[in-house]
Amino acid sequence: MTLRLRHLAFALLTTLTTLSAAPNVARAGDEEATRLEARGKAQRYSQKTTDPESSIDTGGAAILVHAPIDEVRRIVTDYRHYEKVIKPFKQSKLLSRTKGVSEVYLEVPILHGAATVWVVTKIGQPVKVGNEERITARMERGNVDDFRATWKLRAVDGERTIVKLEILVDPKMPVPSSVVTPELCTAADKAVTGVRDQAEKNHSTASASRAEPQNVPAEGS
Repeated sequence: MTLRLRHLAFALLTTLTTLSAAPNVARAGDEEATRLEARGKAQRYSQKTTDPESSIDTGGAAILVHAPIDEVRRIVTDYRHYEKVIKPFKQSKLLSRTKGVSEVYLEVPILHGAATVWVVTKIGQPVKVGNEERITARMERGNVDDFRATWKLRAVDGERTIVKLEILVDPKMPVPSSVVTPELCTAADKAVTGVRDQAEKNHSTASASRAEPQNVPAEGS
């Protein structure tokens, strides 16, 4: 009996050790993360625009980033430097910031560069909705009938984050959704890819810096 108990205890200990050595096992049920991990690039999608409704469908893209959500958030909320990191944005300027709400000027080429959207938006602080953070931009004024953009960030674990961007642009010119929405999907794809590349670069640099041995002065020096 004692020998059997020892065998059972050993088997249990081995199982627990294996699970603790594989941090992603606990996330095996995260189908979205698994799918995006396997894809290795952004997944484009579109959806009906609501709240309020629009005849133009919203275009979006999602990507898995190998960096913590804090690093991703820093890039997404760095509105002064969008044009350097997030390729669809031709120009970005932080006009003001009051009580956590940022007023931002953005320029985005559309229709294969045939036109340029400019808008002044109000962007609030990240808001927790379920298991993700949302950062929403709403148009104050611009040369389009409507502009909306929402970033969605979700931590998969301490080292991985899912990033989504959903964009609506309703031009003043009569252009069907079948023409506009694919452009929005492309813009969202480029944006989340730019965020991924910069976040992973920053995280890799920071990790390498932490791993470097620190010079300790010798005694008596």
